[in-house]
Amino acid sequence: MTQHGESAQYWYAFKVFYNKVFEIDKDIREQGVETYFPKVKVYKLREDKQKEQLKPAISSLIFVRCSEEKVWDLQKAFYGRIMLYSHKTDGNRKASPIDEEEMRVFMLVTSVEDDRLEYLDVESVNYKEGQRVRVLDGSYKDCVGYIKRVKGNRRLLVAVEGLALVATSYIPSVFLEKIN
Repeated sequence: MTQHGESAQYWYAFKVFYNKVFEIDKDIREQGVETYFPKVKVYKLREDKQKEQLKPAISSLIFVRCSEEKVWDLQKAFYGRIMLYSHKTDGNRKASPIDEEEMRVFMLVTSVEDDRLEYLDVESVNYKEGQRVRVLDGSYKDCVGYIKRVKGNRRLLVAVEGLALVATSYIPSVFLEKIN
């Protein structure tokens, strides 16, 4: 993954304060860093006209793809506006990289324009109890996740472990393949 002395790049997550995800996204991109956050369309009535607006699907979360050194530089540069999700190892703080495949599937699912996607509180659903499946056809083809009944419908749950969880709209059984 590294070449010519460059550091390996991974996905990392930041908690964004004050619901300023679009602003932080713009500022980080200006530093040449790839970012991602799921967006949803909302409709607001203004002057008797319905206006379409984009808003973050998860109001306080943004993902960045960069080296570990760069992610700490971003934490310092935007101190008080963002907080890096990290963990302690041997008494030192370490950035928590996100598994590449987990992030790929999360991005694939959340980039599909489907107003029936439902963003869930990570703590509220124990999705690991369900059957692990791969979607064979349709909008979510090649996505891997867990099947769980949500509000009476069979849904595919896709997660970035400990950070974000999204439930797709109903997926027919014929589109699913069990994974052991």
